[in-house]
Amino acid sequence: MEVWKKQFIRNLFPYSASRMDIERAYMIKHPHVPAKLYKYRKFPPKKWEGFSPNHLDALAKNVLWMSSPNNFNDPYDAAVYFDTDRFLVENQSAAEFIESVNEMQRTVKAGGNWLPKKIVDPIPSGEWQRKITRELLKDSDAPHKDKLILLIEAFFGKLSDDSAKRMSDGFRSGYSVLSLSENSSSTLMWSHYSNSHKGFVIEYDFSRLGYNDLRRRLCFPVFYTKKPRDATRYMAKTDMTNYNCLFGQFMCLIKKDEWAYEKEWRIVDALGARYANKELPMPEPSAIFLGAQVAPDDEEKMRDLCHTRAIPLKKMEQRSGSYDLGVIDMPAGGRTIPTPFS
Repeated sequence: MEVWKKQFIRNLFPYSASRMDIERAYMIKHPHVPAKLYKYRKFPPKKWEGFSPNHLDALAKNVLWMSSPNNFNDPYDAAVYFDTDRFLVENQSAAEFIESVNEMQRTVKAGGNWLPKKIVDPIPSGEWQRKITRELLKDSDAPHKDKLILLIEAFFGKLSDDSAKRMSDGFRSGYSVLSLSENSSSTLMWSHYSNSHKGFVIEYDFSRLGYNDLRRRLCFPVFYTKKPRDATRYMAKTDMTNYNCLFGQFMCLIKKDEWAYEKEWRIVDALGARYANKELPMPEPSAIFLGAQVAPDDEEKMRDLCHTRAIPLKKMEQRSGSYDLGVIDMPAGGRTIPTPFS
């Protein structure tokens, strides 16, 4: 991983909020945002009339669709791993715990705002559960007491796993993500996301977006790793006021290293599940690329659209004896002019 990315993570996504330096993180990232970012698209299966609500709207209305990661094709995308057994709780007796629950219920019932107290004597949650189980059963003369303890501990383990999954699902449904790529010539991406080279790619010039433009500020590189990120340390706090509330964005930026060929950048926003799937206004495209296998009708209509909107139009080209794609410029109404791909 490049040094600047490590510095960026260290300043924006530390385990404790007290160590965050948000503005420094953005200043580190700012010069590394690619000048051009690309969105792979498909033409609609029918004629263009009215435009497709998902793909051609990007051109008709200059918008792209942000989606929550639970709608993505990768079930591991933005999945968060927690070991809730390692979450810290107060090391208290069963009686003290019951009283704290009763206090919470009384406060809520009276209309008050109950907040968890800072943990003074921390103990990992799993260890505390095992301790309490043995405490409650120590004077029991129930037959097979040891087996009963094991069953209770297994039950708590299942609750822990279910809790971690619910938390992960909550994160995946609560964030808005727009995926872009710094690479417009990936044969795999043209195959996967642009209908086997029959679609198109939209180029956006991010170099024209100012430092404070939210689309640039909230645009982050994706980090490709061999293993999922363990987020337990973000949540295992004795004082939740020191919780880094941005760590969910970090989870949306981590993907398995098999996806590294996508060279992905993501605009990530935390809006909650109700508002996660939405349109994002985008700048005027700086160019459109047609796939090497684009249908003649789609090519003709795109040429007309780009001529009307004064958007440069290019076309990908399969090169003899090479797996690499080239590009040719397509002046409206004129012959195509080959140019080297950059």
